Amino acid sequence: MAPDYYPLLKPSEEMRDFRFLEEIERNPKVSQRELSHKFGIALGVTNACIKRMARRGFIILKGIPPRNIAYYITPKGFAEKANLALTAFSLNIRHYAEIKKQFSKKLLEMQNSGVKRVAFYGLSDEMEVAYITLQGSQMKLVGIVDEEKNLGKNVFGYKVIGLSEVKRLKPDAILITSTGKNFVKQKELSSIKVFTI
Repeated sequence: MAPDYYPLLKPSEEMRDFRFLEEIERNPKVSQRELSHKFGIALGVTNACIKRMARRGFIILKGIPPRNIAYYITPKGFAEKANLALTAFSLNIRHYAEIKKQFSKKLLEMQNSGVKRVAFYGLSDEMEVAYITLQGSQMKLVGIVDEEKNLGKNVFGYKVIGLSEVKRLKPDAILITSTGKNFVKQKELSSIKVFTI
C-alpha cells in the first residue's frame, strides 16, 4: 500500500536530506548519533548522508573530529532546503489524499461487514486522517487505544487506554491506525475483528 513517496512511512533520500538540513540549521553541533536516533535510521546511513551532503556542497564541517564537529549549511544548502520544502509540501498533500482514500475504502468495507462501533489502535498522523474520514460514515468511534507511553492522553475527547481495557468499550472492531504498530491480538479480544489499511 505504501509507495516510496510517503514521507511518514518511508522517507525518500530527498526528504531525509530536508529533515537533516532543518535539524542542522536548528543545531549545528548536533551529532550524527543524535541525528540517527532522532530520525530512526542507522548511524552508518546518517554518516553516508552527511558525507553526501558535504560532497554536494550543501553543508560544510568545521571543528576537530570526532567530538568537536559542527555542521553549517551553505548558501547552496539553503537553496536546496527551499526546493526540498516545496517537494515535501507536495508529497504531504499526496500522502494525505492517498491515506484518506485507503481509510475510506477500509471504513466502507468495515461498515458493509456490520461494524457499527470501532476503536482506533495507534496514535499517529494517519489516525487523525482516519478520524476525519470516519465522520462521513455511519460508524461510531468508541475509543482510542495505544501503548503505555500515551495512556491517559486526551485525543478527540477520548482518554487513550491500553489494549487490555478495550473490551469494556464493546467495539465491533479495532482499526489499526498507525503504520508502525505491531498488533498482537490477545485471547480476550478474540471476538473483536481487527482491520488494517
